[in-house]
Amino acid sequence: MPQTSVRPPRSDGEFADVFARRARTPLRGFLPGRRVWSAVGGSAAAVVVIAGATALVARIDWSGGPETVTTTAAAKKTGATKQGSTKAGGATAPTTPSAAASAGKDKGPDVVYLPPPGGYGSGTSVGGPASNASGSGSRPGSGSGTSSGGTAAGNAQKSASQSAGATPQQSTPYMSSDGSVVADTNNYWDQSLVTVKSTKALSSLKVVFKIIQTGGVAGTGTWSSLDDKVSVSSGASSGELDYVITLKSGVTLEPGTYSFAVQYNHAPGHRDPGGDRYNVTTTSTTSVTEYRKGGF
Repeated sequence: MPQTSVRPPRSDGEFADVFARRARTPLRGFLPGRRVWSAVGGSAAAVVVIAGATALVARIDWSGGPETVTTTAAAKKTGATKQGSTKAGGATAPTTPSAAASAGKDKGPDVVYLPPPGGYGSGTSVGGPASNASGSGSRPGSGSGTSSGGTAAGNAQKSASQSAGATPQQSTPYMSSDGSVVADTNNYWDQSLVTVKSTKALSSLKVVFKIIQTGGVAGTGTWSSLDDKVSVSSGASSGELDYVITLKSGVTLEPGTYSFAVQYNHAPGHRDPGGDRYNVTTTSTTSVTEYRKGGF
């Protein structure tokens, strides 16, 4: 008959004490552990090392590099003759840029051109085909070719000579004027007259009088051969008497001679008009403005 193990009875208080004495493992939250961080860092370091090694290997030139070949001008000329060989029909086969590029790519080694014996004048330079700086294929000063710079200079000189030979057209003055004092036997009154002559039709005209105060000068009136086609304004100061006669807006004058006068009293006796002045401004119907001034 099997034996049944008999456990000693425990109270609820003893079970609670045993459960309370067990060790508890604290929670680490959402952060990964140390092993995870070590694995991630190691993988990143391995990727960086592999990428650096790949770039270094790609930069290594495994072909050993082209050899430098020195070729004289004579050899260059011979090579150029071979490249320009003719076809069966006698015509020279043109060398296209793509063919030249392919030939240069297949040739491999770089070619450095050296001048042939005899010094300067052979037309061969280091690193390029036989030619001089002017591109004419001849020695400077030989006169066998014309450079692009010389052509440009010649064209500029020709243009300059043509410009110098051309006489600029100047507009001929179309307006003239004259000032005078009308002779009078009156010892207390004078009249200053301005005559304007125009060879073109006028769209505007202005005549200004300045009569200097010589004693007792006072304006008595004005008149014009244009009658009501002009307007008159005047002003006076202690030093002078001013009149402005202006062609009215919208009025056009045909070519001709026009007269304008101002009248004034003065002190008894002869009056000296040496300080009096006038000026005339006109604009033609072709929008050309001219200005004249003078005395009496």
